[in-house]
Amino acid sequence: MRRPQTPRRAAPAARSERLKDVAAIVTPLWAFLGAVAAPLLGGGAAGRVVFVVASLVILVLTVLVVVVLLGARLGPVGTAVAWLGTLLRAFFGGVWRLVVFVALLVRATVEWVSRRTGPLTAGALGFVAGVLAVVLVLQGGPLVRIGLGWALSTPCDQPLELRVLTSAENVAALQAAGRRYADESADLRGCPRVRFSVTPQPPLATMSQAANKEWNDPASWNSSTYRALIAVHPDIWIPSSAATEEYLRQAFANLGQVTFDRMTPVATSALLVAFTPTLEARLGTQTPPTDLPGMRAWLETVGAPLARPRADLSEIGLIASAGLYGADTSKDISDEMAYTPPNLPLSDAASLLCYARDRFDTVKESLAMIVPEHLVYAVNNHQDLGACAPGRQTAGLSWHRLDGLPTLSYRYVRLKWADQWNEARERAAIDFHDWLAQDKLAPYGYRDSAGVSDRKEPMPLGKELDSGQADSAEPATVEPARLIDRLGKAHPETSFLLLVDASGSMGNPITGGTALQRASSGASTLLRRLREGRDTVRLATFSDSGGIGETLVTGSAQVAGRLGALAVHGRDAPLGDVLARAAPLLADTPNPVVVMLTDGGHEAGDLGRTVAALRKVKGLRVRLLLTGEQRCDADHIARLVKAAGEVVKCAPISRAEAVTPYQDQVDEVDKELTELWRESP
Repeated sequence: MRRPQTPRRAAPAARSERLKDVAAIVTPLWAFLGAVAAPLLGGGAAGRVVFVVASLVILVLTVLVVVVLLGARLGPVGTAVAWLGTLLRAFFGGVWRLVVFVALLVRATVEWVSRRTGPLTAGALGFVAGVLAVVLVLQGGPLVRIGLGWALSTPCDQPLELRVLTSAENVAALQAAGRRYADESADLRGCPRVRFSVTPQPPLATMSQAANKEWNDPASWNSSTYRALIAVHPDIWIPSSAATEEYLRQAFANLGQVTFDRMTPVATSALLVAFTPTLEARLGTQTPPTDLPGMRAWLETVGAPLARPRADLSEIGLIASAGLYGADTSKDISDEMAYTPPNLPLSDAASLLCYARDRFDTVKESLAMIVPEHLVYAVNNHQDLGACAPGRQTAGLSWHRLDGLPTLSYRYVRLKWADQWNEARERAAIDFHDWLAQDKLAPYGYRDSAGVSDRKEPMPLGKELDSGQADSAEPATVEPARLIDRLGKAHPETSFLLLVDASGSMGNPITGGTALQRASSGASTLLRRLREGRDTVRLATFSDSGGIGETLVTGSAQVAGRLGALAVHGRDAPLGDVLARAAPLLADTPNPVVVMLTDGGHEAGDLGRTVAALRKVKGLRVRLLLTGEQRCDADHIARLVKAAGEVVKCAPISRAEAVTPYQDQVDEVDKELTELWRESP
């Protein structure tokens, strides 16, 4: 059942903006009436009747505008008034002078005609001219805007930039919506008043840590003066549930420089299970089970995994986990392995769907994915997903219900940074919220804030979402802090040694910087994924002149501080010899892992000595991550990997080497960390 929506009580500043909106809409209408008042009132009984009728119409419209803009919902009438408000907003501000000028011109013309043809004819002419003028200004389109721009002959001002932060699954839709809003709210010359930058948010746990460190990246926090922001200072954050909003609000409570101002949701989307075309074909005429045990059992019989974005990286994955995990924690490790199959990009649902879509017509992969409904709509309608461009696949995804999955409710939060917020930013952020709340995300597959979809095509989950999944119930079922801690414990405690190549060749330019910069970026990604209190990390550099010597620093903060200050020196060192010297540093540590970041060098070294040293450290695993132009099939690297057996594995983290265009070093590092977790004893 659709839930009635309680109108939002406007704050004092918001009420002030509403009064300005009222003035913006009704001012040109009353100005037009004033322009034709004299000839109409002087035109006898018929003219006076026309004037009274026009006055009543404008008066009723004024009342409707006030009522709607103060929060009341009047169905189609309210929608029409809001539409008129969007069109007439441009009249408020500098353009009102143009309106007054036109009104005086119309009045002068009508009076001149009145002296020659009679007041009744002049009044009728003025009324028709006024109506045509308003229609022409509102609907004349680009030609009228260009003409007015030429007539006003003033350049466009720099538009206000609003910075929006949201999950990767919403980026493409909000970018498109932002462009529409900027176009619709442009002035009569076509000059945009606002523009948007929409950025995918970091993992929730990272954002929480950053909120306690002045919005700086925890991986760059150290005792020096160097700091790196975790993301842009957002003016607007659009989280995917009330629970995740509350989780971050509590973190922001400790950050005095920003005010966390909540507003009502602007859209919703269901979580569902999407089947690739190959998997749907195997389903045939059957109806898949809607309960989790039944769904997993059926998928197991056809050999298809049930994939979900990683809960430690994706807000959507974390919210979905609330419907996948019960009170029993004994199977958390096996369940997490089941939901995070290997060799899939699971940083977010958009990347996962890009991966699946690219294989519809070639690989024919059987895959079930827990993803938002609006992204399935985007795939099937060839829309931009953010992580990849619009597709041209011939087939589409099918979608099925899975009981217990929470509904995504897209809240709207204004983040008022003390040194950046002003009245213009306040007004623009409120206006954009009110515009979005008019179901403006529907063209991108979203439902309205009450969970209702007005799309004409069949909806597997129905036109209205089950009220039992309503957003108001989420905080009781989705507990981000508890889930993050619980799922973190499904990953074993790990001891990392970061070995960063500091030889001279690491300073050579490559696409996107240098190999050393790419190595630092990959190492920073790893640091962000560490679980505080469970994982340990040490950093050492190597080259032929410096060897590895003693460990440079220990601990995430100290390692982060040194990564930003690494410099190259010396020549390439044999990779095997470096590993032989580094392995003893992890002796007697739990779940030891060496991550070597290098451009590859040119020599393998004494492989017999290397293998012997690696075998002495129980459970040791090595990841050789290439940050330059070398490939894993280079002769000296292939010999090292072959000699060490399963202990050493090689992978590139170069964008050019990535399997798909939307993968980068972050995805590749995450993939390697996932494999390390799955291989852990």
